[in-house]
Amino acid sequence: MTVPETSWADAAFLAGAPPDQVLRALPAVGATARERRIAAVYRSSMHLLRHAEPGARARLLALEATRFGLPALAAAFADLAAADGPPPRWPEPWRVAWATGREADERLLRVRDRDGLRPVLGEVDGRVVAVDTDGYGGVRVEDVLSGERTAGFAAGSRARVVTVLDAAGTPLVLTGHERHGPDGLPDAGRHGDTVRAWDLRTGERAGEPLVVGRGRIVAAASAEVDGRTVVVTGGWDGLVRSWDLATGREEAEAAGGHTGWVVSVATAVVRGRPIAVTAGRDDCAVLVRDLLTARQLGAPLAGHTAPVTAVATVTADDGRALAVTAGQDGTARVWDLTTGRPYGAALAGHGGRVDAVAATRTAGGIQVVTGGRDRTVRVWDPATGRQLGDPFTGHHQPVEQVAVTADAGRPVLVARAFDGLVRSWERTAHRRDGDAPADHGGTLTALATAVPGGHRLAVGGMLDGTVRVWDVAAGPRTARTLTRHDGTVHAVTTAVVAGRTLVLSLGEDGLVRISDPATGRESAPPLVCPAAWPRALGTARTADGVRVLVGGRDGTVRIWDLDSGEADGPPLTGAAPVQAVTGALVDGRTVLVTGHSDRTVRRWDLVNRRPLGLPLTGHRRGVDGAVTTVVDGRPVAVTRAAFDPALHVWDLATGHPLGGALRGHRRHVTALTVTTRAGRPLAVSAGEGTVRTWDLAARCEAGPPMPFPYDVRSLAPFPDGDLLVGFGDELALLTPGGQPAPAEDPAAPA
Repeated sequence: MTVPETSWADAAFLAGAPPDQVLRALPAVGATARERRIAAVYRSSMHLLRHAEPGARARLLALEATRFGLPALAAAFADLAAADGPPPRWPEPWRVAWATGREADERLLRVRDRDGLRPVLGEVDGRVVAVDTDGYGGVRVEDVLSGERTAGFAAGSRARVVTVLDAAGTPLVLTGHERHGPDGLPDAGRHGDTVRAWDLRTGERAGEPLVVGRGRIVAAASAEVDGRTVVVTGGWDGLVRSWDLATGREEAEAAGGHTGWVVSVATAVVRGRPIAVTAGRDDCAVLVRDLLTARQLGAPLAGHTAPVTAVATVTADDGRALAVTAGQDGTARVWDLTTGRPYGAALAGHGGRVDAVAATRTAGGIQVVTGGRDRTVRVWDPATGRQLGDPFTGHHQPVEQVAVTADAGRPVLVARAFDGLVRSWERTAHRRDGDAPADHGGTLTALATAVPGGHRLAVGGMLDGTVRVWDVAAGPRTARTLTRHDGTVHAVTTAVVAGRTLVLSLGEDGLVRISDPATGRESAPPLVCPAAWPRALGTARTADGVRVLVGGRDGTVRIWDLDSGEADGPPLTGAAPVQAVTGALVDGRTVLVTGHSDRTVRRWDLVNRRPLGLPLTGHRRGVDGAVTTVVDGRPVAVTRAAFDPALHVWDLATGHPLGGALRGHRRHVTALTVTTRAGRPLAVSAGEGTVRTWDLAARCEAGPPMPFPYDVRSLAPFPDGDLLVGFGDELALLTPGGQPAPAEDPAAPA
């Protein structure tokens, strides 16, 4: 019998059950495809749901249900969010119209809470654990799949986790303790490092400390030799050392041979001899050494065309020892350690460097697991070089460590990303069993909107340098490429010239390309920016046309006439690096607004190229966002600084702040735009995974914040009030959730 979409929500969440209770009630592997998808909706954001209020949980689940292609469930959650709590002066600000599912993965089992510092994955009694410190020297051990805290002990102040390894069946964690300089601060570069081993089951010390006089130890592995546990370490000094763990003494003189740090170490046994396989930060080959003498054995394993980032070893069914290497060239490679030759074909498919690798034996032979900068985890058959199944998705930061385990007999993959989040997936064949929501086909770096001829278009600047446009009604799958930059697109905007809508894009190549979405081609030669590192793009309307504004790190703003493509007078000069630029009409004249790295906002008269008054101050970090609107008949600018949680509103005629700063974000603001609803001007800002809406007339927040599962990086409004949101590698269209109550006195408290 097929379970309706809303059954799990009705039975668990909508009934008010705590998120952990919902997690325990979710269907397991034997459920139907629909049930597994519904379960993935909860699991994908469970680490956020635990800390959210009921209304925020409903909003987040509405978005997640949309990403996973469950519209009925999404509508149920949206209705719940709208009904949560007493009616506010502003009702629910946004509802999700559609969202992409680029990162949605129905195989997801759990996302570990981001708690403490970045964990290290290890294995205890056949279970993958995450081991990290609390920043005060306490070591914590958590079962990745169950979420249970299995151990905890004090390792000393400022302890850091180096790795988890096995010593004759005893799981150990190695912690590093940099020695301090005369100023009391850790200084491994001068004063060295001490590594201590701890039994993960008991928290007791194991063996003696491993002490290096200079540099930090960053990688380690272990092997059993004649009944002794030998630990091989590599560190900042580029040396490889072998230690007797019981005595803390080095087995042989430290060995060099690497360029830069030793970034990864693994051990194996070849023809009865214990060996170490090591990689250096700047080396394209790995070295194979005798574990006890540190003497290099044979030629380096050379095949990567860029530095190797990670090494793992595995024993094949026939007893052969294999090494698996990952590289910045975007490949993983497998080597027969007996012959020093490649084993099978190179494993290529990641969209960038590969930073994590693991290998395991299965009934069908050896399988290799890799994780990379493209934020995916992939499984390979090294004998054929083929990828097995779909990539595992969900992380929105580069994957730095992977592991393989089993749960109730089913194979499970685990991956830890740069941001410290640990995700685990069931190792099934397909990422999605149903139709995937629309996909815009790349990593967004900038967003803009346009409405030529009444057709609503979305414009996306992409990490790969392309600028794409699509009809919002048809969805991102209809995206077509307008133009291409040589490097990342930093900013996109639109302008209307003689009734024709044009798309302007600024790229890493220092060019502003001008494209016509109606024809799908560039409509004019690009504008060449001689300024060093141009980063800010904007437009300003004057009495005789539209001006293109480009701010650079050299402190200039260069100005072009969009009609002619010619430079319009000398640039603005004499300021700190420009990180934001836009324009507004103030008392009949065009005023430019710029944000600078010295934390200031400046106003400029476009005609005479002079600053208007003194710089505006108040931000605590460099200003990298500025938008303009009109509040009660007064032109204003709203500005943000990425690592300053407050928004500032400025009266552009006087340069004075318009009331106090708008505060609600906790740490930083990542995106900012303005829109209107029912004739009232609104600012919309993003930070720490939320979108907040502000009533600029009343100077207060207009309704509850909208949570997102990933960081929001871009916002772009439509004139009718809809809002495009770029979060992680996903995109969503939000529609207004309701109309505000009658306007109140702007001075009234929120």
